[in-house]
Amino acid sequence: MLAISTATKKAMIAIKAKDVEVFSSLDADCRQSEAMMQEIHNLLTKNNLTLADVGNFGLVTGPGSFTGLRIGAALVKGFCAGLKGRKVAIMPTLELMAKQVIKEASPKTNFTCYMNAQSGLYYSATFNKAGEKIVDEHLVPTMDILKGKEEKFCLAEENFISFGVTITPQTLLEFALQQEEKKNMVEGKDVSVKYIRRSAAEEKI
Repeated sequence: MLAISTATKKAMIAIKAKDVEVFSSLDADCRQSEAMMQEIHNLLTKNNLTLADVGNFGLVTGPGSFTGLRIGAALVKGFCAGLKGRKVAIMPTLELMAKQVIKEASPKTNFTCYMNAQSGLYYSATFNKAGEKIVDEHLVPTMDILKGKEEKFCLAEENFISFGVTITPQTLLEFALQQEEKKNMVEGKDVSVKYIRRSAAEEKI
């Protein structure tokens, strides 16, 4: 499995192949496809692996950075085009975040994950304490975040409510393997990302 996330400020890579697990986090400036490709190459080479060794791929499919999501989708589509029979495990961003919340905070009740969507809006999804999604991803204005009695979590780098979590490459790999086991997979050519809102450029049209 080779799983990548380019949806948030921190890009992540996680690899499991031949009983080896390798992880990397990169700054937002490194979400460019060339930087991601170079880091993947470095991780594989240092561990005597090739792309042919990694099996299937995992991709965080959004919501998140418009540019980042497109880069991630292009990478895994390219990998699948060059390697026959490989599929892609689909990982929604807020579901990945919920996995991290459970590991870090062990919520006792329903909880909601929030992620900045810019322009005074936040992506939001609500989960039960087992991490099962009970309210799908949608947009909410900042003023609505404090409403409701459920526990609330954000990404640590956004730091706008009391408890922030930092998604790790280890959690990324765990989720990718879970999705693979559940057969939540698509062919590379069928990979799509979830934007939810229009990009800033589209909103100016």
